[in-house]
Amino acid sequence: MNTSLSDFTVTLTLEPHHQAEQFRQHQTSPQKAKQVYLNTLAIYATRFYLECLGYEPDLSASDGLNPVQQMLLGTSALAVKDYGQLECCPVVGGEMEFAIAPELHQDRIGYVAVHIDDSLRTATLLGFVTKAADRVSLSQLQPMETLSGLLTPSLVQQASEGITQLNDWLQDLADDAWQTLDSFVNPATLAFRNQTTESTESIIARSKRISLNEYDIILAVGLLPLSESQTEIQVQVYSGQAQTYLPTQLKLSVLDADNQEVMQAESRATEAIQLKFIGNPGEQFSLKLALGNASVAERFVI
Repeated sequence: MNTSLSDFTVTLTLEPHHQAEQFRQHQTSPQKAKQVYLNTLAIYATRFYLECLGYEPDLSASDGLNPVQQMLLGTSALAVKDYGQLECCPVVGGEMEFAIAPELHQDRIGYVAVHIDDSLRTATLLGFVTKAADRVSLSQLQPMETLSGLLTPSLVQQASEGITQLNDWLQDLADDAWQTLDSFVNPATLAFRNQTTESTESIIARSKRISLNEYDIILAVGLLPLSESQTEIQVQVYSGQAQTYLPTQLKLSVLDADNQEVMQAESRATEAIQLKFIGNPGEQFSLKLALGNASVAERFVI
């Protein structure tokens, strides 16, 4: 094994080949059987890499190690405990790109490209992307050593494994964790406003209680449909404790689909933090709360 993080190569021992052969036998199509075999080897190599860096893969929660999910989705996902699933995409021969099936474009924290040599004896982790596309060029990959910037379980107390579908809220459907605003009584909720009509009637809003560094914090998200192609997102954060002021230096960030910060606000002994932006259907973003050395991320798709 090469221990250089920029060119991390894993020896494929009998263990991953034995597991790959077991999964292969569940497939009736020779082409699908070959793909499942390669997927399993790619998962093993990624798992080995993560374990070397101190991360904890969750094999029981990995779709790529579930025969049913393999058959239905053709997935090669490896779950990372407390964070989400990485899709491990095998690359063979002289291929300069790899495909990501449309059904795998969501609910993944990233996509790792793993080159498997012709002898199936070694696998090299080439890099990763955080944004899915039908086909991804190897030239678009971020280096593996920067993956630790995406996976920071030591600092993340809580993170949604999936993505909250905001379109569901418009149909009065929401996960139990996201409650109506009257579930958390606080004057700060009155700040949700339609700036055109100065009313709250067209605002669809939900809130969630979050514990961060022993503080109770309420994250509230309001939706204001502007047209078929644009939705205004209003975000508020306020105290969920008896005291009305937020802890000093609590930071709220909006991250794009590539986990790059595009907006941020910070509490300075204020009652609430507020941000507002406009998004398009299908657009993904995250809301990140950070206080001291702890952070919480919630992922959404419009």
